[in-house]
Amino acid sequence: MSPNYKYNSILVAATLLGFSNLLSAQSDEVFDLAPFTVQADGVQKILQITERDLSQRQATDLEDALSLDPSITVGGSTAVAQKIYVRSIGEAMLNVSVDGASQSGALFHHLGRNVLEPELLKRVEIQSGIGNATDGPGALGGAIRFVTKDPSDLLRDDQQFGGLFKYGYFDNTDGFKASGTVYGQFNDAWSGLASYVTSEHEDLEDADGNASPGSNSEQEVLFGKIVGELSNGQRLEFSYENILESGDHLRRPEWSFVGPGNPLLYLESERNTAVLSYTLDSEQNEWLNLDTRLSFTEGEIRQGAEDPYHGNIESKQLYLANSQNAGIHEFTYGLDYREDKIVSGTLGAGFDGQEDADVKGLFIQDRIQASENLVVTLGARFDDYELNDLQGQKISNDDFSPNLGVVYTVSPEVTITAGSASAFRGPEINDAFKLWEWNGRYGSNNDPDLKGESARNNEVAINYAKDGFSFEFGLFKNKIDDIIVNTEEADKDALRSVPWGTFYTNLGQLETEGFYARTSYSADNYNISLLYDNADTTVNGHQATRYQYGSIAATMGSTWVLDAFYKASPQLDLGWNVRLVEGVDDIQVLIPSTAYGDTTGSIDKPGYSTHDFYLGWTPSFVENVTLNLTVKNVFDKLYRSHGSMEDFSHIPDYESIIGAYEPGRDIRLSASYKF
Repeated sequence: MSPNYKYNSILVAATLLGFSNLLSAQSDEVFDLAPFTVQADGVQKILQITERDLSQRQATDLEDALSLDPSITVGGSTAVAQKIYVRSIGEAMLNVSVDGASQSGALFHHLGRNVLEPELLKRVEIQSGIGNATDGPGALGGAIRFVTKDPSDLLRDDQQFGGLFKYGYFDNTDGFKASGTVYGQFNDAWSGLASYVTSEHEDLEDADGNASPGSNSEQEVLFGKIVGELSNGQRLEFSYENILESGDHLRRPEWSFVGPGNPLLYLESERNTAVLSYTLDSEQNEWLNLDTRLSFTEGEIRQGAEDPYHGNIESKQLYLANSQNAGIHEFTYGLDYREDKIVSGTLGAGFDGQEDADVKGLFIQDRIQASENLVVTLGARFDDYELNDLQGQKISNDDFSPNLGVVYTVSPEVTITAGSASAFRGPEINDAFKLWEWNGRYGSNNDPDLKGESARNNEVAINYAKDGFSFEFGLFKNKIDDIIVNTEEADKDALRSVPWGTFYTNLGQLETEGFYARTSYSADNYNISLLYDNADTTVNGHQATRYQYGSIAATMGSTWVLDAFYKASPQLDLGWNVRLVEGVDDIQVLIPSTAYGDTTGSIDKPGYSTHDFYLGWTPSFVENVTLNLTVKNVFDKLYRSHGSMEDFSHIPDYESIIGAYEPGRDIRLSASYKF
């Protein structure tokens, strides 16, 4: 990172800290830092992006849904290639779930691991860093939880049945998106909804007017949910979601280079998720407060016609927990279990590569009201991993993951939070594509001495809130030891990742440390917030690149997000969002080269800023109609996201390694009718 950039970032953050007048404090543990709500409880700190935020921005993909938070970067201009990074730690190190169903495993390392439809979301919960024991196994760098809408979120008071229909146009891709949702209250106990979403986009254009090959897509989404509010505090819920996306994409969609080694091919991806949950808040027994969940997720890709490839992942999960109060203690304890199966092969010729794995966990978490001003959180989980790999090896790992946190109320306005938490993850199923023993080229192998990964996150923050003004400043450090990467067996002692390698081994240590500052002011009809995040991330002391470490880590510049919202009248909302990413220069890379031996070079990640505008209008002369105008990248900035594939094209033997530019200006118009 440029020394000047880093110095200026620290200086500005320090100025913000002084500006906040931290001599007073906040006793409430929920901080309104719009556009977020921040819930802090010791180790666990959760930021929520609401349905309103997603709707106003007419979100269509991961980048739209998550870019409000500067700690998150979504890279890859093509939706199928988008990967999520939290504090520069990649989605392979995160626990990502939809209604509690974990989205585990990778179908193809050149694709993202997560597919979603923002139209169906009620909120997004973002947990940067390790949380508590109830968050599930393997959340080494944090968690992202997507929560879908319930019928009650759409029904108006005293409404029995209703519907919502929406149509939107996107000028950059000459695309459209249409959705229809019907919902109703069948009787006093049961309600339900059904939704269908379809969209179609041509290749996007960057700010220079150049089309990005292979960025077109067609998508269809089916979603349904049934909810039963039963007697004696019981709730039963079942949801099902199917997302089917297809298009002519590059064989490696995260690259922009088109050529014999990266041709355009038809690619189809699909995700099915079914979740059955049951909760019981017993009125008769204070100690009985059950939360149970069964879920099934299947992900699949089909790529052809040249070198036709087929990959499939199935995950089955169980979560069972009970909460109870005992004096100053609030206990939550239970178990969770996940079983993964991954297969791959030649499309139309069956599957010849397979791995399966499972993880069994036990956990307990306690929230202790130690005094009027002090809350202590204390917990631990034990996870037992077992992997049966492609080569017939059985690899088992287990370990404990404790956590400790405090929330101290200094005064009615100021609260201090601090925590230390650990997380353990054993070896899991590998990339499906690398299981594929096509033409003798692939077929992954694990180091017989492969160990699990262990993470430790330490964090401290101070929060201030008074009369509509909020401020938060925090420091964090996360170390992940024995990270598992793919390399070549002959190259394993070089302690570096080789992207095409199929030998999985422990590489060393991933470390990210930094600080954040968030401030906002809210009044009756407007809000303005300024959010900042700085995270320096290294692997064995060297800055990470997406090319070498893919879904594990990548270097990001310090990021600012300015968001302003104004309710001009009961019918009119206006908003402006600015995201500024500072440049990172002279990232040193050491990568193998067939022609030159080891190649040493450096790459730069230029800084950029983008501006988005949105307007929502509910005209008084037409009942139940809402019109939305969103302009993404207002000033038509040409840039490459720091989460995208970097530009290696100036390094010998790596001329084709270059990521696509992000879309240029995109004017989005939509109309919705709700009855």
